[in-house]
Amino acid sequence: MKKLGRKSKSNLIFSAVMLVVCGLLCLIPDAYTNPSSTIPREQVRIDSVDNTQLYPLGIVYSGSQNCEVTILTGEYAGETASAYNYQNSALDKDKLFEAGDTAYAMVQMGANGLTVTLIDHYRAGIEGWIFAALALALIAVGGAVGCGALVSLVSSVVMIWKLLIPLLLRGVNPILASFVTVLILTVIIDLLVAGWTKKCLVAMIGSVLGTLVTCVLAYVFTNVLKLDGGDTPYIVPLLSQSAMTIDPKALFIGMVFIANAGALMDLSMDVSISCEEIVYHRPDITRGALLKSGISIGRGVLGTQTTTLMLAYSGNYLSMLMYFAGQGTPVMDVLNLKYVASQLMNTLVGSFGLVAAAPLTAIAASMLYTGHARKRAALRAVAEDAPALQDAPEV
Repeated sequence: MKKLGRKSKSNLIFSAVMLVVCGLLCLIPDAYTNPSSTIPREQVRIDSVDNTQLYPLGIVYSGSQNCEVTILTGEYAGETASAYNYQNSALDKDKLFEAGDTAYAMVQMGANGLTVTLIDHYRAGIEGWIFAALALALIAVGGAVGCGALVSLVSSVVMIWKLLIPLLLRGVNPILASFVTVLILTVIIDLLVAGWTKKCLVAMIGSVLGTLVTCVLAYVFTNVLKLDGGDTPYIVPLLSQSAMTIDPKALFIGMVFIANAGALMDLSMDVSISCEEIVYHRPDITRGALLKSGISIGRGVLGTQTTTLMLAYSGNYLSMLMYFAGQGTPVMDVLNLKYVASQLMNTLVGSFGLVAAAPLTAIAASMLYTGHARKRAALRAVAEDAPALQDAPEV
C-alpha cells in the first residue's frame, strides 16, 4: 500500500509539473497571424434570419443569409447589428443559421457602425462541457492514473500545436520533427500513466522501437508505392501559403507514424503491465518463461489492435467506400488509386509497428523484470526458513 501511495504521489507530482509546462507553452504567442486574426471574436445570438437571398443548388446553397444579431459578449454586449452569412456551395464549409442559434463572429466598429462577420455556430462551450465530463470520468475511474491520462491528452495537444506545427511551418524536416515529437510524447505519456517505474521503462522501450520500425517502413513503402503526399488534406493551400517550401512526401511520412504512435504506446503498456503482474505473483519466474508469457500476451493484444487500426481508417473513409461501391467501381481500380493506397499503407505500416513492438516489449520485460524478481524470491525463501532455523535445537 505504501508503494502504491508513493507511485500515486509521483504520478500526481509529474502531472502537476506537466500542467505547468503546458501552461507556459500556451503563453507562447502564435508565430503566424493575419490582419483578421486581431479582430475580436464574440458570441452573438441570431434574432432573425432572411433566407430570400439563398438559392438552392441541389443540397447546397449559393447567395447569403441576412441575419439580425444581438452581441452577447465583449465590449459591445447587448447591441444589435446586421450580419451576412455567405454561402460557397460547399457542403463541408457552409453553415445555415436559424433564429435562436448562438454563433461565433468577428465584431468590430467600422465607419458605418458595428460590423459583424459570422464565422460558424458557437460550439466551444459544449465542447468544454464534454471535455469536463471526460476529465471527471477519467479521474473517477482511474484515480491518479486517470489524472495522468488526462494530463497526457492535454500535453499531446499542446505540444503538437505549440511545438511541432511551428517547427514544420519554419521548414524543419517533417520526418525528423515528427519522430522527435513522437519520442518526447512517448516518454511524457508513459511517465504520466506509469510513473518512474520499470513498467514505464519497458513500455517506453517497446513503443520507441516500434515507432522506429514504422518510421523506416513508412519511408520505404512511400517510395515503393510512388506516393507523393499529394492527397494530404489541405496540402494545396498549404503549399501556396508556404511558397512551396514544405515537402509533401516527407510531411505525409511524418503523419503516418504520428497516427500510429498511440496504438504502439497502448500495446507496449499492455504487455508491460501484464508482465509486471506475472512477476508480482510469480517472483521466481525464469527469464525465458516471462519472455514466452509476454509474447503470448502480445499475440492476444496484437489481434485486436491491428483490427482497431483498420476500423479507424475505414471508418474515416466510409463515405468514400460507399461512393465507390455505389458507382460499381472495380476493387482493383480502388486499390490502385493514390489516396486509397495512402490510407492502406498507413494501416499496414501501423500493423507492422505493432507486430514489432509486441515481442520487443516482451524482450525488454524479460530482461528488466526477472533479475530483481529472483532476488526477492530468494530473500522471501530465506525469511520463511528463518523461524525454523531459530527453533532448531543446538548441537
